[in-house]
Amino acid sequence: MIISYIFMAITFILLMISGLQGYFQFYIIQANHSQFALLSIIFYLLTETLIMFYFIGSGTAIKKAIQIVGKNTNLYENVKKTKMKLFPHLTFNIVFIGTVFIMGGAVQTGRLPGWIHGILFDLAFIHFIYTAFLQHCGFKENVEIIEKLSNDQTAATNGRLA
Repeated sequence: MIISYIFMAITFILLMISGLQGYFQFYIIQANHSQFALLSIIFYLLTETLIMFYFIGSGTAIKKAIQIVGKNTNLYENVKKTKMKLFPHLTFNIVFIGTVFIMGGAVQTGRLPGWIHGILFDLAFIHFIYTAFLQHCGFKENVEIIEKLSNDQTAATNGRLA
């Protein structure tokens, strides 16, 4: 989870620099806007995939732990609620950012005005920030669920020992 936060911060910085490059046309690490955008989108996709699989994997682990303990089934419902809040925005943002990246090629070939690409990037970046906030809330909810589950397992173990 900590790696996810680090990757989210790096992704934020990469996308912000890529956006600024698009507006101000400067080089960074000897890369122009389209080259740096490629690096940014690859790292962005890695980050979002990592986060998505974190929630999938932790949800599966929580479900198995609930089955072992044998009670508090509403905890898994909380996991599903968290995923239902997060995954639509996460998926949409992946498609949105990916589309903006592809549209950059249309700007380069002169098929699309740059201002449309710029506005769509701004909207996608704002949605990315909102999605990052939802991811943070999802991480917090996941930790709370794991803590409750851990407390239930401890109580069940102490009950068996008594």
